[in-house]
Amino acid sequence: MHASMANGSEPIEPDLSDNDSSYPGSYHSFHEGEYVLPNDEQEQDRLDLSHHIYLMLLKGELYKAPIQRPGRVLDLGTGTGIWAIDFADEYPEAEVVGIDLSPIQPSWVPPNCRFEVDDFEQPWSFSSPFDYIHGRELEGAIRDHDKLFEQAFDNLNPNGWFEMATMAVDTYSDDDTHLNATCLLDMAKHLDISSKSFGKDMRSVTTWKERFEQAGFINVKEEVIKLPQSPWPKDSKLKELGRYHQLNMLEAMPTYSFALFTRMLGWKRVQIEALLAGVRHELKDLSNHLYTKVHIVYGQKPA
Repeated sequence: MHASMANGSEPIEPDLSDNDSSYPGSYHSFHEGEYVLPNDEQEQDRLDLSHHIYLMLLKGELYKAPIQRPGRVLDLGTGTGIWAIDFADEYPEAEVVGIDLSPIQPSWVPPNCRFEVDDFEQPWSFSSPFDYIHGRELEGAIRDHDKLFEQAFDNLNPNGWFEMATMAVDTYSDDDTHLNATCLLDMAKHLDISSKSFGKDMRSVTTWKERFEQAGFINVKEEVIKLPQSPWPKDSKLKELGRYHQLNMLEAMPTYSFALFTRMLGWKRVQIEALLAGVRHELKDLSNHLYTKVHIVYGQKPA
């Protein structure tokens, strides 16, 4: 693991800012190729949009685990750092550390928040354990879930909490209109196939609860929340959520599909563009009452 993790105080190294650009957009140069999404400005904006969606879903809350007075907090795959910054603002007495493959976080942050360039899939060597470890939207970035969950367990204080959350790649409806969205269903199928070929399964979330328990966590809970994929609901708040997530999907689908389908499935650009055109059409057809499921799993290390 990166040296900054060992002493817990080294700043992000600026020489990691030169990114590989073999695909459209810029990509992580630290442990290059381990994460399929870019780290350019457009993707950073999408990550912040995703954070806003979670805030709406959780009614302004940053987490679901019943944490109390956390002293040290770790945010895995922190991205732009927006969650870590918000958490540090809400808990000024806490020490918040965010790690990511890219140094894309702002330099002006709360005094109790810092960021390090690190790969959470490598062996952890933090100087002291945490009271709360958080990971969000990491599907497609995890090669070994069991190892990750075990490392989280080992790096928690007794009674500490570990929480993971993700938006599923699958599409659902309560009236079978999702069956009309054949391109979206095809996209989900091929994301499943290609991500498994890449070694980072994007459909593993249904196994998280059991894996938490196997890692030793107790009081494990899973919450599943419906998230509209377009502004079809009549309810104004759900409609707004659907509008935001529709944009989120329209931004994410091209980057995921180009990175995975070209590398793993050998698809040509014209094939991907044709599928994406169908996806865009289906997401904008409000007669399709589409939603996905947001899974939030959290568990506690025994005393």
